[in-house]
Amino acid sequence: MTAQDAVLRSGVDRCRRIVAGVEELHPFLANVLPVQDDDLARLPVVQRIASIALLKRFEQLQDMLGRLVRTLLSWTGEDVRELTRRDVANWMERLRLVETSDDWLDLTGLRNRLVHEYPINEIEQVDRVNECWVAMPRLVTIFDAVQAYLAKQGFIA
Repeated sequence: MTAQDAVLRSGVDRCRRIVAGVEELHPFLANVLPVQDDDLARLPVVQRIASIALLKRFEQLQDMLGRLVRTLLSWTGEDVRELTRRDVANWMERLRLVETSDDWLDLTGLRNRLVHEYPINEIEQVDRVNECWVAMPRLVTIFDAVQAYLAKQGFIA
């Protein structure tokens, strides 16, 4: 096993654990999300905590997927040292990991807002929770596509 193989295996395993964590949240959130009344405070405490955990899981999965895809590109021989986010997104589209490169860039933009911009108004926090709820299945689909691509290339994780 090469060093890249070990990093790929580790990335796939980490993504699987994050996805499992997302699945654990689903029963708590399925009947309350998306929030309609722009106030998370009206949710029971368990759902409020789960909604914040959803934000963190989204951040983690998007970040790990980005790292995993860069490692995958290296594994296939691509020099990733100077690739921009757009370059990576274009590769993802070429490999059919995403429908369009813009889809990946949108998910990256949401993750960056979660990490770098603290919402001042409650409605902003609600919007982010709702956006993550809607976007999470897209991230999981991308992870599934990465796993399928790796399997097709003979990589078994």
